[in-house]
Amino acid sequence: MYRRISVHLDHGFDCKRRTALALELAKRHKAELVGVYASSAPPQYYYGESVMMSRTLNIMKNLQAQNRGEVQNAFLESAAIADVPAVVRAGESSPSATVALHGRASDLIIVSQQNRDDVEAAHENEFVEQTLLTAGRPVLVVPSSGEFPVVGDRVLLCWDGSREAARALADATPLLQSASHVVVLTMDEGAATRNVESIPFEDLVTYFVAHGISAPDHVRRDIKGVGVGSTILNAAADYSADLIVMGAYGHSKFREWAMGGATASILKSMTVPIMFSH
Repeated sequence: MYRRISVHLDHGFDCKRRTALALELAKRHKAELVGVYASSAPPQYYYGESVMMSRTLNIMKNLQAQNRGEVQNAFLESAAIADVPAVVRAGESSPSATVALHGRASDLIIVSQQNRDDVEAAHENEFVEQTLLTAGRPVLVVPSSGEFPVVGDRVLLCWDGSREAARALADATPLLQSASHVVVLTMDEGAATRNVESIPFEDLVTYFVAHGISAPDHVRRDIKGVGVGSTILNAAADYSADLIVMGAYGHSKFREWAMGGATASILKSMTVPIMFSH
């Protein structure tokens, strides 16, 4: 069971959707919900007169504090209606740094996929990616479109035997324990993966059973001509998964950027919530 869950709060219209998902998860796990307010930092306007600069910044800070209060109060009211214990936190750093900082005292962090049309959302280059890389906690990313009344009943777990995949399995165990169906997806990436030593699938089954999780199904897909990201999303659709669990950034950030990686690809085209671990 997750005992403490953090959710990112800002002024964007996706905030209400991810808060609803977070409340459902917190209620199911009897967890405390932490609303972490992290919006864009106010732009720094510089004028010839330092007094004018000071006055302008003070006005902007007061407006931001007022807006923050509205968001936090709406969150606390929603939590009270759902009978979920909740607290709010905020910081002065960048949105990703603030969410990562306060999320480290939680079992799970919930954010939304970047949505360029959501102009009131917290704006920061690679907000989701930076949160994934720096939080040290699993991050559940909610797609920018669609409704997800149930998350974690039918789960697709991506497995390649890597450190990140193992971390994702452990991080997702509290959710997997209440899932009705779990599919483990392994992918054939050609000669590079065929000779890589891996543990028997039976050992994964043993792990599941030892933790009170029903034995998973196993599917293997060839990614030739499709790519890792599309293979994962296609499998999720084929098995009606309402959650994907996977490791994030198994390669260096530079290699992911230069060559294009599964994490970046799937963050752009995701169709169901995804729990990433790094």
